[in-house]
Amino acid sequence: MLVLGCSPVKDDETPLRTPLKQALNLGGQCPAMRKALALLLASSLAAGNASASPPAPPAKPQIDPQAKRITGSEKYFPAFGLRASISRGFKVNGVLAVDAGLDVPDEQVRKAAEARRPQLISSMRDAVLNYASLSYVVGEKPDADILRARLQKAVDQVLGKEKARVALASVIVFKQ
Repeated sequence: MLVLGCSPVKDDETPLRTPLKQALNLGGQCPAMRKALALLLASSLAAGNASASPPAPPAKPQIDPQAKRITGSEKYFPAFGLRASISRGFKVNGVLAVDAGLDVPDEQVRKAAEARRPQLISSMRDAVLNYASLSYVVGEKPDADILRARLQKAVDQVLGKEKARVALASVIVFKQ
């Protein structure tokens, strides 16, 4: 059996069943096959990069469409979807869901808040998580004043003191 000028299989060796298996046997006795496979691989990689489509435009941040129902104000910055599990020990007792927003009167600060949205939302989620895991008493209604104060502190750490005011839209406990 001769494939791409490879030496035939000797009697004491087991033959590779197909030319594909022989081509994939890079440690075999066929330097011509290895060279052909390397050239094929390099050309397919180069062609793959050349024919690739342009990168997709950056996705717009997903804002809850219900957020504009709370207020139509341009000063309102929605921060919906703050969720945290309520756990004690190794048991999860439910989920605390908080929908909030920020009243940001200054346009420059509002632009800065939009630019720092991931950091702002992360800081607010941490505040909700800390409240749910440390301060919330299972079976009681959540204390919206404490929660708002903690969210305000988290926002102040990101944007600066008194640059934005936290407004709670809803605080819901889902029991398990």
